[in-house]
Amino acid sequence: MNTVMSNTTLTKERVGRQITSSIAMTVILVTFSMLFASLLLGFTVFRLTSDVWPPMGFERVDLFLPTISTILIAISSFTFWKYEKLFLAVNKERKLWLGFTMALGFSFMVMQAMLWSDLHSKGIYVQDGIFPSIIFSFTWTHAAHVVVAWFLLFYLVPTLKEGISVEKLENRVFNIGKFWHFLGVVWLIMYITIFLF
Repeated sequence: MNTVMSNTTLTKERVGRQITSSIAMTVILVTFSMLFASLLLGFTVFRLTSDVWPPMGFERVDLFLPTISTILIAISSFTFWKYEKLFLAVNKERKLWLGFTMALGFSFMVMQAMLWSDLHSKGIYVQDGIFPSIIFSFTWTHAAHVVVAWFLLFYLVPTLKEGISVEKLENRVFNIGKFWHFLGVVWLIMYITIFLF
């Protein structure tokens, strides 16, 4: 009888922790969503009121680097999802998939640095007008969030140890995962709106 009550208490505590951390992460993601939505709104207004696109004096941004970035962040979202599944199963291969995610996240940031360098080589600088300032604002803001998320991946290293408690670490894994996947979705929206159209 005591064992059943103890298990019920532990289950309630676990659910309580999940709800609390889920609400906190939801608030954070809504805040970030509002930031990106305001940037997107500014871009949309500018885009719809421009007679020509890109604006006079600028050339369209080459799609190669943004496309590679999109592929990298999409694959990293998949590898993190795979890591989450293996974490729940306490499978040793979770180390490999978390490592893939870290490597892909780092590669994404290298692509962003190359994109900024490419823009500079074409004479496009942030101070040159609304068009370049929008591109740099979007990519810098997103990159800053990716850097934070990438460092948070190191916070998951304890989940790779043997004999871990899934119950104690699951909220950490799933909240960081929500943030990582969120950044992938934001980049996809940026890629379609800023670079494709």
